[in-house]
Amino acid sequence: MKPPTDQARLARAFSVPPTKRVAAISISSTFAVIGALGVTMAFVPAVGLLAGLGAFAVGDRRAVRTGLRELESWGLPFEGYRAWLLASEPAFDVELRRAVSFDVLQASIAAVDPAVELRRIGDRQFRLVTRRIAVPDHRSAAPPIFLGDRRLLRELIERILLPLQTDVGVVSVRMGDRAQLATASPRALPEASPENPFGDGEGAFRDPAMVAPPALQALVLQGATTLSVNDDVRALSNRSDRVLYAIGKAPARLGTVLGIGLAGVFSLARFGAIGMTAGAIGGVAAGIAAVVGTKRRNLRAVATLATTVGFPIDGYDAWLISGRPLFELELQPPVEAAELTEALRAIVAFSAEANAPVRWIENITWVTPTIVRIETRPALIQPSTSRIRPFYGGSHVLFEQCLADVLRPWHARRGIVALRMGGNVERRI
Repeated sequence: MKPPTDQARLARAFSVPPTKRVAAISISSTFAVIGALGVTMAFVPAVGLLAGLGAFAVGDRRAVRTGLRELESWGLPFEGYRAWLLASEPAFDVELRRAVSFDVLQASIAAVDPAVELRRIGDRQFRLVTRRIAVPDHRSAAPPIFLGDRRLLRELIERILLPLQTDVGVVSVRMGDRAQLATASPRALPEASPENPFGDGEGAFRDPAMVAPPALQALVLQGATTLSVNDDVRALSNRSDRVLYAIGKAPARLGTVLGIGLAGVFSLARFGAIGMTAGAIGGVAAGIAAVVGTKRRNLRAVATLATTVGFPIDGYDAWLISGRPLFELELQPPVEAAELTEALRAIVAFSAEANAPVRWIENITWVTPTIVRIETRPALIQPSTSRIRPFYGGSHVLFEQCLADVLRPWHARRGIVALRMGGNVERRI
């Protein structure tokens, strides 16, 4: 199967729905052949379909161009956004007007996401390298599409770059692939003048090496000690059905209602039209009740898991449908960090992509001495309905193994205060 084109990847990045070109071209060709055989009117729908296909293609490209201009609204000097989205290692270089405390900058970025790699490349320049996301391809059996993480980029802009722009000044943000980003020489800054007596320097009472925007200092002090489920998970459609698919249970659908309704019709058919009508109404009502009852029982099984382990679990349903499943453990002191880390990393999952066993725990970050944030490897979930496209979510089976092998024994010996779960829609790689 051919890999997706750059245009298709960009369309996926900005959630542009795919145009079914193959089907449209096939139908148009069929009508064209019929027209060539003498049915002249068949050329009309053929031309209409091709014109519609062209209009969709133009609309898709316009939507992508609009998406590529989304960074303009932030008021920062970005360049290379398209290359960053398509990069194998998305990175961007930031040049500031004044030097900042590198330690504060590093701690601030770690508070946003410890997986972001930060490197100083000059007195006023630094480079950020971010992980990509993987989104399922619309085509069945196709490998995932890899893109730059727009959600993480927005968070870095809001919490890092905008405070720097306000307090220090951002000269440029050059984006692209890490391997192709050449370190640029810092730009010459304006000299002192009557209107600007200190030029772009620090002034008489500021140490250039220790400048740190108050927002970044507050971020370092506050850190990120509690996990909140992002709105992108809460906004997913068909959430309850997704949760059921994630735990390996297919929700009852319209077929169940129709089946029970037909059974009601046949059971009362001997009473004539009135009996068949009553049977249909009663059967459909019973079918709807059965569908709702089955769904509630299955969802109750998910809720029960979160209440029978001996410590509170919050957000398990959101974790199950998160492409980047995360959870935070709050532990009772004292904590043996090395022992817990070793036990968590012992859980192994089989990766179909790598065709080999891999560690289920991808990243462990100690937020405080008693709070540990854990990022797990997501599983690809393929619903049996076309209404819900394949999506990444937390592994129900491996979490149960984690409970049995690590969390319950640890709670019995040392104590767990709470387990907070959630994540983001996109899978991080």
